[in-house]
Amino acid sequence: MALKKVKRKVVSQNPKVMLLYGAPKVGKTTALSQLEDCLIIDTEGGANMVDGYIEEAKNREELINILKEAKDGHDYKYVAIDTIDKVATWAEITVCQEENVSAIQDLAFGKGFGLVREKVLNTVSALKEIFPHVIIIGHRKWARAIVDSKAIVEPESLDLTGKLKNMLMADCDAIGYVYRDDEKEKLMVSFKANEALEAGSRSPHLRGKEIELKWNNIYKKESK
Repeated sequence: MALKKVKRKVVSQNPKVMLLYGAPKVGKTTALSQLEDCLIIDTEGGANMVDGYIEEAKNREELINILKEAKDGHDYKYVAIDTIDKVATWAEITVCQEENVSAIQDLAFGKGFGLVREKVLNTVSALKEIFPHVIIIGHRKWARAIVDSKAIVEPESLDLTGKLKNMLMADCDAIGYVYRDDEKEKLMVSFKANEALEAGSRSPHLRGKEIELKWNNIYKKESK
């Protein structure tokens, strides 16, 4: 049978996977606790002072057990991994144990970095399969370089290694930089990319926007 030419309508306007990153203690975890039907997987013990649906994972094994339980059934619409930085650290520890080395750099030809990437991205894939919407929380990396006696500010970005960061960002439907506007006394999120910031979105209502971090601004009610 010949392939028919059929134009498909928009399936969803909301991000399936969203990455939010920013400075520590800016208010990301508190914001997550205000999202209804959201399971927070706390990897850094940073959610002790907020109410919410919180599962604490202290290592990679505990994280895997949480995902196994969720795969058997759950009532959540959202899951947040808080933070992806710790997931990457645990993956690195596991690779070193499995390969019997003291550091991933000890593995030739970048094999260690590749194995870490695989474990982290597999974790994200598992979250995508189990939950309708995934929120990945990360810390900010802010670096400066000196070129010809001039200070060059590199873009604010996720604090992960190059290829892992790039592959993770490519897998996200929206990438937002979270910051606090002291003048307005509001928590803001920017999906607006520029020379000083890595951000963006495939969702039309978020693309190029700088908005208050309120969940009804991010997840719109889907038409049926």
